[in-house]
Amino acid sequence: MVTNIKRKPSDIFAWPVIGALFKNRYILFLVRAVTILLFLSALYFGFRYPNINNNPYTTVIFWSLFWPFFMILSLILIGPAFCGICPHGTIGRWLTQYGKQKEIPTWLKKRGIGLTILVVSYWIPLYLFPGLLSTPWVASLLFLVLTFIALFFYYNYKNMSYCSYICPIGAVTKSFGKIGMTKLGTYQEACRNCKTFDCAKACKFHLQPFLFDKKHTMKDCTLCMDCTQVCEAVSFSITKPGYRLEGEIKENTTTHTWVYILLLGVITITMSFHHSLGHSAIKTLLPWYQLGEWNKTVLPIGIDWVGFYALLMALFATLFLIIGGFKIASVLLRIPFKEFLHKNSYALAPLMIIGSLSHILSFFFLHYGHSLANAFYWLIGSTKRASALASMHDSWIHLFNLFGFLAALWSAWLLYKRINEYQVQKISTKLLGWFAASSIIWFYIALLILKLAIRH
Repeated sequence: MVTNIKRKPSDIFAWPVIGALFKNRYILFLVRAVTILLFLSALYFGFRYPNINNNPYTTVIFWSLFWPFFMILSLILIGPAFCGICPHGTIGRWLTQYGKQKEIPTWLKKRGIGLTILVVSYWIPLYLFPGLLSTPWVASLLFLVLTFIALFFYYNYKNMSYCSYICPIGAVTKSFGKIGMTKLGTYQEACRNCKTFDCAKACKFHLQPFLFDKKHTMKDCTLCMDCTQVCEAVSFSITKPGYRLEGEIKENTTTHTWVYILLLGVITITMSFHHSLGHSAIKTLLPWYQLGEWNKTVLPIGIDWVGFYALLMALFATLFLIIGGFKIASVLLRIPFKEFLHKNSYALAPLMIIGSLSHILSFFFLHYGHSLANAFYWLIGSTKRASALASMHDSWIHLFNLFGFLAALWSAWLLYKRINEYQVQKISTKLLGWFAASSIIWFYIALLILKLAIRH
């Protein structure tokens, strides 16, 4: 154990005030306590006031505060820091110490389980039954069920298995956390003669922080900072954004691949189809709109058929463009398809997560900001109501669309760098392979231009 160390300027722990926010045990306890209080209060009010007209608080906490701000922004700026203050994870780190510590069954050791739960329990209902998850008691019921599942796994199984395999958010943070501009590691000169391995012993996930830098991966690290409490050799440094999306990949990439592909289709492309284009002047010309409206007359059973077909067509387009484009590129470059797909899918990460900033930041001014204020007014019993900070008629609000183009350029550049590492003699062959593998990026850019064009 190291008790004193000279930290580098890039080490956040060396910064007087900000460093304490991430390292001081009392501040971390306070942040986690506030997060748990918000979570439990949202659950309580969801069941106490189940109607959205009488309770703006629950859905605002779950769908406006936790998802866009605690989740997306933290992933982009810090990495998987949301997991470090997650109510489930906070309780789990305590509960697992008193649990049965059994090995999780092999059939549950599938990292795709959490991703499947996320898509089935949130994204599919969101498009097929709009407004359902905005109902306070439904949102509370969903999170209550997940809480009971989490508690069961934390108590029965060791190594925080719920976070690693079952948590719907876990797969997202592990994959998209690689975009963040921080890294947890250690000062190797201090670790060289270490014989106690206190940082590893403190980790509830049984990780080895002293190997993070060497292996170019933080694995399942949630930035809970438990390791920083026992050894000063642990560092938390500012680094180049997305550094873990580059270079050699030394971990199982299959799950990451499908996280990038499925969420790109389910979130980014579907929202472009259903929300952006679906609320434009050309919506009646869209195939998913026409098919959905026809299906409403044939089978009027309460499903948003337009949303259903937008989701279906977006998924098909995403899979077709990525799998097809990568297949062509692998043939041109003479690389096995599976190897090419899994090693280069990392380049797609910015398309969803950075592209989401367009939606999140504009929605803060259009919806999130005043909704959070109104939820607070409701909580304290005030009749005061806040107005939206902006409207779609404000020209400056459309500047946030630039994040979409930034995401596309970043993904294209990452893909080019990866393909350029292959030992292919002809530059023209590399460029053709890159162009083919980038099919989804060109499609995404076309959607961005179309959305801007129909606004004017």
